[in-house]
Amino acid sequence: MNNDSLDLQDFLDATSDSSKRSRTIMIVLVVACVLALVGFLNSLRTGWMLQRLQIISHSENPYVAKKLGTLVGLDDERYKNFHSAVARGYVENALTVRVPFFGVAFDINDLGLLGGFGFITVLTLLRFSIRTEIVSLRLAFKAATRAAKGDPEQIETFYDLLAMRQVLTLPHMEDENIKWVANRSWLLRFIPKLICFLPVVVYSLVAGHDYMTQDVGDAISPTHTRILLIYTGIFWLIILALSVWCFLKLIKIDSIWEEYWTIIHPNKAVLPRNVGMK
Repeated sequence: MNNDSLDLQDFLDATSDSSKRSRTIMIVLVVACVLALVGFLNSLRTGWMLQRLQIISHSENPYVAKKLGTLVGLDDERYKNFHSAVARGYVENALTVRVPFFGVAFDINDLGLLGGFGFITVLTLLRFSIRTEIVSLRLAFKAATRAAKGDPEQIETFYDLLAMRQVLTLPHMEDENIKWVANRSWLLRFIPKLICFLPVVVYSLVAGHDYMTQDVGDAISPTHTRILLIYTGIFWLIILALSVWCFLKLIKIDSIWEEYWTIIHPNKAVLPRNVGMK
């Protein structure tokens, strides 16, 4: 294997690693969104946990009879244990949020603070990772073009090898011999980019709920509630800005792939995307 091959392999590996880092951070972002959404749903006044607790507060309710097997009174030991278990579950899961792996818990009213800080941190890491992916992609194609010495077939081979390692990015790929074009509809290309806006959606729900339930916070601590609403609004703006920034840079990655596909095939018309195997 010559030096050019070694260099190109290094560029292939480096670019693939940068793409993997972006995917990993996006997975972390999705997990964080799910955890925040679970905490939000559990805290709702219309949530299942609170409604169940309200229902079993009446021992004669049919739901209680179905769970205990028979009608019971308020003094029945089974009813007391059942009510106590449900109440404890509500307090532990609706009023507090437990963070996996770290073994810590925080009050549900601090979800806006800690959730917002977490979203901002992960989105910032994602932005830096996408930046590295863009730089790696540019440098990789630059090295391939230099090593190919103007031969478009060698550049296309490098392009195909690198495209095969992509997951959330869908470069144009085809085989003109069998009239095959890889499926890369606008929907498939757009869905991965929507992940950038998951924090905006989840945090909007959390922030909106905080503003609508301000009366509850005022009953506990008016000053703390005012501060919470202020930094929640600031965090929402930062999360929105970072999400849009990451989204635009992911589109930039697509444009880089399109740019080099045009360089490889300057005079070839793009085949229909619904032709051949997908």
